[in-house]
Amino acid sequence: MAISSFHTHVIGADRPIGRYLCRFLAEQNLIHRGVSIASTERPMLQSSARPVYVISPALNETTDFESAKFWIGRAQEEGALVVLLSTLHRYLGSKEAVKEQSPADNTSELSEAFAELEILVAENPQHIILRVGQLLTLDGSDFASRILSVIRSEPSLALDMQREFEPTPVDDVAIVVLAMLRQIHLAEDLWGTYHFSGVEPVSSYTFAEALLAEARQFEDLTAVELTTQEGGMTPEVWAPVADHTSLFHTFGIKNKAWRQGLARLVRAYYHDPSKETA
Repeated sequence: MAISSFHTHVIGADRPIGRYLCRFLAEQNLIHRGVSIASTERPMLQSSARPVYVISPALNETTDFESAKFWIGRAQEEGALVVLLSTLHRYLGSKEAVKEQSPADNTSELSEAFAELEILVAENPQHIILRVGQLLTLDGSDFASRILSVIRSEPSLALDMQREFEPTPVDDVAIVVLAMLRQIHLAEDLWGTYHFSGVEPVSSYTFAEALLAEARQFEDLTAVELTTQEGGMTPEVWAPVADHTSLFHTFGIKNKAWRQGLARLVRAYYHDPSKETA
């Protein structure tokens, strides 16, 4: 069954990953429908197409979790395949690269909420759970957005240099989901849980340096001084480094360098007229 035989429902088309996924599906003329994750409208299906529900709750919207539960139940009613966009924040206490089989560290309300969603999704034998690394969106809610916001008012910023994470551009996540959708009909052993994040672990300080280098091409940030400090700024929602072997070996998806994605997203950010940089 080719991807054209599926009808992809992007649940959370109003969320960062969902927006990009809808764009890429449309660019490739693939059957899809995007809905708000808060919607309860029953999807219109093509009689010849099997539904696939891609459920993408936002990390910073607590109401999304109840909405996601509704859509997981709806998928079961419809006999739909389910792809859940989860988070590597489930391993927030880990100091080593985590694998899919590693026991999760549910020590926050957010990680517990995603653990519950994963359990519900796993009740469907035809499911994929994609745990995503430190999401890079520049939509106002991520670590990169926080850095830009702070340095515009306080030119000196102290950041942590110890713990490392893997920045994960939001559009790369959508590309990976699309690649998975194209292959799920090829074999019965593709279902399960996978990890994805950008290539090259970095500290918060090193990431801020890379962000600043890109942003300076579009905005006068010559007065900004970055320093290192124990206990300095880090991402509020932490996602550790992960082992991506299972995803790449199963789906053949190549590693994606986050620095290229950062340059792409920064360029799009400054070309968006709704963004204030003054």
